[in-house]
Amino acid sequence: MSIDLVEIIAEVKTVLNLSGSEKRDLLAFNWNRDGKWDVFLYYLDEKKIQKLTDGKDSYLFPDLSNKGDLIVYGKDRDGDENYQIILRDLYNNKEIMLTNDPSHYHLSPRFSPDDSMIVFSSNRDGRPSQLYVWRDGEIEELTRWEDPIFSFEWVSNKEIVYIKGIYETEMRMINISSGEDRLLLKFDNAEIELGDVDRDNKKILFSSNKDEWYDIGEYDLSTMSWRWVYRNDKEKYDPGYYNNSILFIEYERGRYALKKMSRDKIETIDYGVVEYEIFGRNIAYVKSLSDTPNNLIVNNEIIIDNTPEPLKGRLVRAETVYYKTFDGRTIEAIAYFPRDWNRKTVINIHGGPDANAADIWSPLSQLLALHGYAVIMPNYRGSTGYGRTFQHLNDKDLGGGDLLDVVYAGEYARSIGSEKIIVLGASYGGYLTGMALTKASDKWDAGVAIVGFYNWYTEYQNEADYLKRYDSIKMDPEKFYDRSPIFFVENIRAPVLFIHGANDPRCPVEEVYQMSEKLKELGRTYDLLIFPDEGHSIRKDENRKKMYKKIIEFLNRYT
Repeated sequence: MSIDLVEIIAEVKTVLNLSGSEKRDLLAFNWNRDGKWDVFLYYLDEKKIQKLTDGKDSYLFPDLSNKGDLIVYGKDRDGDENYQIILRDLYNNKEIMLTNDPSHYHLSPRFSPDDSMIVFSSNRDGRPSQLYVWRDGEIEELTRWEDPIFSFEWVSNKEIVYIKGIYETEMRMINISSGEDRLLLKFDNAEIELGDVDRDNKKILFSSNKDEWYDIGEYDLSTMSWRWVYRNDKEKYDPGYYNNSILFIEYERGRYALKKMSRDKIETIDYGVVEYEIFGRNIAYVKSLSDTPNNLIVNNEIIIDNTPEPLKGRLVRAETVYYKTFDGRTIEAIAYFPRDWNRKTVINIHGGPDANAADIWSPLSQLLALHGYAVIMPNYRGSTGYGRTFQHLNDKDLGGGDLLDVVYAGEYARSIGSEKIIVLGASYGGYLTGMALTKASDKWDAGVAIVGFYNWYTEYQNEADYLKRYDSIKMDPEKFYDRSPIFFVENIRAPVLFIHGANDPRCPVEEVYQMSEKLKELGRTYDLLIFPDEGHSIRKDENRKKMYKKIIEFLNRYT
């Protein structure tokens, strides 16, 4: 039973990164249909899907030109995330490598309105994630900030609006002809996220947590002024113009929903929407729920259903639960309760920490539930989705209060009848797993740490440049020693499984070798699984099969 389920879950496919053409009924997207990430096209008129890329590399972040005759996308090698940008003509299939510098990353290419230029972000000149433009066969540097730039859009063929920074972000606009770079919007103690751009009317949608929750605002370039468009006590993201309406994604009680605002009327288009794309008269989106793998829907029609037939009717639907933590706060968590519970519970810790667990497709949680394990996914302090105050509760305290929230998730699991408690997490969740095993060692019967880091000193020295900037703001260096699991390995009592990609640029593989070597010296029970052709995420089907099989076998053996 376990082998079959492992293979089926590992081969469940995912759709993401939608990009539509404004003047052609054509949609580009990523899909791992053949075991790795490739770029696909969907022709709306013919209702035909075409695979565009091939080979062993991963191809991600496609962007279609407005006319629909060109496409750009990035590729990396074995998960190193140093993406190079490829420009392709969709009529003659000729490709041009716009960048060819494997020692640096080049991200999120975007066509200009007239399709003659491409803007992207890169660290090619030593600064994290700055803006560059490709035009007339040459690459020009546009910005030289110390803070990274993660989102940007063309306003015209001369102007680009972008968001600078990590916290207390700024919305700025640069003229690529004159070089003039001006501040449009900044709020004290608040973040701004970029939404859609109405080029004809010179308006920009954004969301900001200026007043606690991410609310939707609009900036008018004609008057250089802004206004709120929609506000409530929920988080709202990614606002976009659609005819005379505004679409946005709202998060509430563990679930995302695509909503439409027309004048003062708010209606829900669908639940479980994690990404959407407006192109011409069309709306495409990705629907993802705990029992629904990421499906592609275009104009209300399911184009790709990624749910395997053997799993239909068997998948466990997650629910939202609540528990009290050490300081009396209520923590929300996503929970999977299997039909035949084996009285073992996995505390599955999300990464980030600026992220959250939600009622979306989680293959590992689903796999564990199908094997009889209950799964609790706590949205510990620092998680997104619960207002700015909660998101910043772990500032300068990583591995402190958030760790205690995880420990109290284990206490909640005991209170509902769990006899064995396992702590598991990936990325920052892997770090918190290491902290849990060393700082609360008597609470766990086993641990699984995936692509985590365990030594703040070496992590900060070797991690990707944009993460270094993030950690310089988020963490207090005075706490590096106390919050590093590597210095407290002797406290570990539970068997622990480490999983890592050898090419991980975010949490370098040297982190896990430090832990395994120390555990070996101490004679403790551990196992180690390293993938030489993976990075921070385990992308390939065959590797995911190995990982899932290893996890199930490890937990069945030691709990």
